[in-house]
Amino acid sequence: MDQSLLIPLVGVLVAAVIAAATSLVVSILSKDQKTSEFRQSWIDAFREDAANLAGHWSTMIAALEIKKEAKEDIKAFLASRHDDVINVEVRITRMRLRLNPKEHAHLISLLHHLGNGKMSLREEMDATMESIVVEVQKVLRREWKRVKRGEISFILLKWFSLFAIIGGTYAAYFLMAHHV
Repeated sequence: MDQSLLIPLVGVLVAAVIAAATSLVVSILSKDQKTSEFRQSWIDAFREDAANLAGHWSTMIAALEIKKEAKEDIKAFLASRHDDVINVEVRITRMRLRLNPKEHAHLISLLHHLGNGKMSLREEMDATMESIVVEVQKVLRREWKRVKRGEISFILLKWFSLFAIIGGTYAAYFLMAHHV
């Protein structure tokens, strides 16, 4: 085979490899960007549900305390606040559905305890809600770190690119030093 035909063939092959690598990098980056956007939306929605739950819960408990002091029928009061009770249950369920049972077992347990209606002391109710808020903060912090760090494929691509740049620079230097 003629050596002069080899140079254009190698050029075409190198261009094809560069195009394929560029396409792969772009697809990985766009997928990871979308995943990060979904994660950020999850964080925002979870934070909103937690804040709404804490707000509705605190308002309901404060109103129940007033009714207890006034010796009014609490069942009738809860029936009159049916929408608020449903809203609390919806928030608890939405939060539980967003969580991973293995990774967030403690928070799911606290939410279940809050929603089961078996707490009778205000102090226990307040302590449970405070524990939920603390756990939600931990979950949000962990998820935010994931968003900032990026997905695994992005991290691997970043390190591979660094090694490719260093290796390519070294190879170019080595070739130039030995052929000049």
